[in-house]
Parts: sequence; structure tokens; C-alpha cells
Amino acid sequence: MESILKSYIAEKGMMSLSEFMQICLGHPTHGYYIKSEVFGQDGDFTTAPEISQMFGEIIGLWLIDCIDKLPVSADYNIIELGPGRGTLMADILRSMAKFRTKFKLNIHMVEMSPKLREMQREKLSGFSDNITWHKDLDELKTSINSSACLFVTNEFFDALPINQYEFLDGVWYERMVGVKDGKIGPTLSMRPVEVELPHILEGRAADGAIFENSPATKFYLGKIIEILKRNKGAALIIDYGHDGHGFGDSLQAVKAHKYAKIFKNLGKQDITAHVNFTSLKEAAKAQNIMVSPVVTQANFLGDLAIGLRAQMLIRRNPEQEMQIAQALNRLIGEDEMGTLFKVLCLHNCEFTPVGFGLE
Repeated sequence: MESILKSYIAEKGMMSLSEFMQICLGHPTHGYYIKSEVFGQDGDFTTAPEISQMFGEIIGLWLIDCIDKLPVSADYNIIELGPGRGTLMADILRSMAKFRTKFKLNIHMVEMSPKLREMQREKLSGFSDNITWHKDLDELKTSINSSACLFVTNEFFDALPINQYEFLDGVWYERMVGVKDGKIGPTLSMRPVEVELPHILEGRAADGAIFENSPATKFYLGKIIEILKRNKGAALIIDYGHDGHGFGDSLQAVKAHKYAKIFKNLGKQDITAHVNFTSLKEAAKAQNIMVSPVVTQANFLGDLAIGLRAQMLIRRNPEQEMQIAQALNRLIGEDEMGTLFKVLCLHNCEFTPVGFGLE
């Protein structure tokens, strides 16, 4: 990976952070998500579906509630972006099976990694639903039918590349990646750049302030909105991040469940950034898509009675009481995922999504 990056920089000059992230994470042969065992205890991080079946079961119930509120149809499209090992979708389908009667599901998995696609196929091999894989949203858009679409994205947007800008001596410079003394590392653009700030931040940058944006997030969100406008439906977005514009550096690397140096272990560690949920809301509203309030994962799962589900599991498996309680705490605990992770629903149907304190 280091030689790939150095060759790129030698040929084209300094690269943006978004280019750096895209190559490190998504290079077709050496990218982190293409070749690494990234999930679970043996990987570098653990996502909510890997912590407990309760997470996917609750999402399944949320989807059933949406379907109940949508116009009656013979089928519905369930679409997951960045499905990991397929654990979330397996729990979703198992949960939904108890409530399905007169409709069928078309399952669409959007996954660029051939290795992960194979893991997902194996995980979902026991389900009879029509399951299709797509390498990107353009491929998805050309293959789905006209039925309503329900998107699920869990820790998808945090992995999309970002750009960063630093305010120095009254002007903005882009944070770039270059080579110095034979080593790949951070640098600044040689000349000041124009930065389009949210109105609320204009004129408020102090010296050294850092501003982040993500063209990739804007691109993917735009594709989701295109499909929602054409097909109707909703998108559930769960990720770690903040609700509100601000300055700050949220770029981070994780390896073996610990924070790592961003410019070490290139292509062998995860690189992510916090999701700006306010930007997601504003982009959706600009396209006349309805948005829910942004709520914490703890409040969302709590509204959907995850505590009651935990009690049911404990009654059936009393010997696992401690493990179930610990898993619940990891999902909703204030010092765990409960507060840092946020939940947002985008939709263009006249219904009130459950889980956002609106019922």
C-alpha cells in the first residue's frame, strides 16, 4: 500500500485526505475492506449487530412498522449498505419472518468487497428470500423494481472519505497527504483554498480551526434520495457522529480494537470520521425529503423496547443473564454506544416513523 500511495503522489502530487482514505480502504487488491478480516473479536472493531442479536431484531421490527404504514404492496425492497458479514440482515430477516404474511421481500446488499460478499452469502444461505448483491448504488438503481424501498445503513457513512481544511492566519488551507523524507504523512496545500462553510460557522473560525466535509457522503446520500423519490420509502441511518455544525478533527484509525496512528499500517487498519447528521438532514430537506429528529441510539432502541427484549431473552436463557445484560449496556449505555451513536430517518411518505419520540 505504501508503494501505491508513493507512486500516486510522485505522479500527481499531494493527494487530498479523501483520496488517501479511498485508496487505503477501497483499493481493489490492497484496500483494507477488500482483504482484511475487519469485524468481530478477531478483527479491528465490533459493530452493534456483532454485539447482540437484539440490535438486528429491533431493526427488523422497525422495518415491519414501516411496511404497515406504507401503501399495501405485494413486495418491498429492503436495502442494506455496507452489510459487513451479513449478521445484521440475518437477524433482521429472522425477526421479520414472525410478522410477514401477505407480502414478499426483495433483499438488496450493496457491497464492494468480494470477500465480504462471500461471507454474506454464507450467512444468509438459509433464508428463502430473493437476495441480490450490487457493487454500488448505480447498479442497485438499475435493478430494483418500482416497489417501496427501505434502506438500512449501520456504520456506513463513517467509513466514507472526508476532506479537511485548516484555518491559519485568516485563510483556509486544505489538509493533504504527501511524502517527506521518504515517509507518507500530513501536509497542507501550498496555496489558500475557498471553503464553503455552513452559514452558522461563517466568521467564527479561530486560528488552527479544522473544518471537515465529505463529498462521498453527499454523493451516496444523493443516490439514496434519488431512489426514495422514485420508489417511495425510508432510509434508517445509524452511525457515530454529531448533530450540529462545528469545527474539529474527527479523523481516526482503529486497529485491533485500539486507536492507531493514521499514517501507520496503511491498508491494514480502519480509517473513519464522525458523521455530521445536520449535513445529512439539510441535504435531504433541500430535496424535499422528510427527516426525523436525530436521536441517540439508546433512545431509539429504548423506544422500540430493547429492554423488554433483553428480559425475554434472559427468561429463556437464565444462564446467559450476565452476557445479555452486558450486551444491552454496550448498545445503550451512556459511556458505550448509547450516546455517541445517533439515528436518523429520511422518508418521503406520509407516516410517522417509530423510534424518534414522535408517536
